[in-house]
Amino acid sequence: MDIKAEILDYISCNETTGALLLTGPWGCGKSYLLKQIAKELNDERKAAVAVISLFGLDSISAMNKRVKDEYMAFKLGTMGKAARKVSKGFATLAKDGLAVAGVATPGAPGLAAASQGLSSVLSYDIFGFIEVQNSVGNDDKKRKFILAFDDLERCGICNKQDLLGAINDFVENKQIKVIIVADEAKIGDEGYKEYKEKLISRTIRMSADYHLLIDSIVENYNEANKGYKVFLIENSDLLKQVFFESNTSNIRTLKCILEDFERVYAAWKETNVPTDNMKWALYTFGAEVFLSKTPKKEEAASKKASSSIFGQEKEKQYVYKGKNRSAFSSCGQWINYGIWDKERFIDELNSKYLEKDETPLYRFLTYGFWDLRQQDIDDGLPQAVQLAYDGKLSKDQLITLIGKVHALNENAISLPVDVDYQKIEAGFDKRFNEIQKGTANEPKSHTFIEKSGVDEGALDLLRKIERFDDRIVAAENRSTYLHFLSGDDMVSYYSLKGSYVEEFDDEWLTLFIEKYESADNSSKRELALSLLGMVYDFNLYSTAENIQHTKENFGKLAKHLEKMDTGDNITKIINKSFVREIINKFDNE
Repeated sequence: MDIKAEILDYISCNETTGALLLTGPWGCGKSYLLKQIAKELNDERKAAVAVISLFGLDSISAMNKRVKDEYMAFKLGTMGKAARKVSKGFATLAKDGLAVAGVATPGAPGLAAASQGLSSVLSYDIFGFIEVQNSVGNDDKKRKFILAFDDLERCGICNKQDLLGAINDFVENKQIKVIIVADEAKIGDEGYKEYKEKLISRTIRMSADYHLLIDSIVENYNEANKGYKVFLIENSDLLKQVFFESNTSNIRTLKCILEDFERVYAAWKETNVPTDNMKWALYTFGAEVFLSKTPKKEEAASKKASSSIFGQEKEKQYVYKGKNRSAFSSCGQWINYGIWDKERFIDELNSKYLEKDETPLYRFLTYGFWDLRQQDIDDGLPQAVQLAYDGKLSKDQLITLIGKVHALNENAISLPVDVDYQKIEAGFDKRFNEIQKGTANEPKSHTFIEKSGVDEGALDLLRKIERFDDRIVAAENRSTYLHFLSGDDMVSYYSLKGSYVEEFDDEWLTLFIEKYESADNSSKRELALSLLGMVYDFNLYSTAENIQHTKENFGKLAKHLEKMDTGDNITKIINKSFVREIINKFDNE
């Protein structure tokens, strides 16, 4: 069935015997098709089609107000544009010398008002005397006024009989063509079926030709960035593939994918990165959007299907997902959390695709598992493992390493070298210490991995990796404090209050005592407050061992303060108060 032809036939027919119902499941393209038809007819001035969403409307009067808004928009020549002030339209009519009576029914109060001038007309409730008719314009410019009500099943008017009765008034009493769009399966009102027979004269059940529908969506896409529409047309086959692989029949989600990926397209075009792999990025982006909307039960079932990377249901479902390194964590962040970071995306893009010396090591640490060659495993893996032992891999590189080692083991691919996770953990600790001291820099992290994606022997390492970003924050807070202790500027209590650190360590204790002993009384008080105001026991930053070490060092500090030999009574009071606060904070009695 040619659904578009059926709708146009209903509109063109001069007889009005009832409304037309267009039904089908959510996301099948009903609304899109109707809006396309309305746009064509309105642009060509063959009819005046008002598309009104009933979603959220909670009263018949609100619906009638929307109908009158749309009718007046056509009557005043605004071609269905939303919510133009009717009073402004009347002013335009008056200015052009047209009669106000042209938009009011004979005998209505507006006619009497018109004779007293424009200001008198505007003092009336204009919508009170507007009569919606089945046509707009005059003579050769006369067009049928068509009402199309969308989202019937999501209307806030609880009694669907009342709603259908109000719609029927337009059909039966005003002889207006009415099209209703709804997913009948979602309408639970018992009275709907009974009243439907009185209102609906023709029902079209939409089982969309998705190939044609997607072509239409792409061809009619209103691009904001030049060239994007051509890019979509050239890759429409990939769009269709990811759509059909999703098994959702959800055109609305596909449209969102096109709209959102345009931002990715625009950012990519600003760089010098070749666009050869942009089509795979579009496909992967689409797959990730569809996956983000997968119901939890289906997702859980998919995970249980197979533990093998090659057997994952999701990998089977989207065959090109991640092809040519087309998965970007910055895009994943946007899809799942609504946070778009253009600079992060461009950094990832440059890292992936700008020309580099693609050694086996580089390929092993940056390419997707499916894109590896045997040489990358034979030569790249041993080098990566040695760098991990030496503490030379970043957090993201380390996650990549242990993830790929797990994948190789899962699929019975021999490793060219033994992997000692304890040595890797020691190397990771070494790297953290260097970062703490400022002798190493850690790039911004983008990569994550689940427990199921690593070997059992790597779980302790994974826990450290998961805490790494928080440890970096704590290390930066510690570094800030130690910077103050080693310089001439006095540390500010308020600038550090509430800052999280891992522990009050030995180096910190030594530096603090040196600074405290040489400070004047006012500075001693400030130093005491700043040290006590920091947080040493938050579980994201501090382990039980960290907390115990902190308590021990504060105990040492308290004993040192008690033994300080000073003849200054003010200093004695400050020290005594400081010791008391340490005992209260850490219960070191």
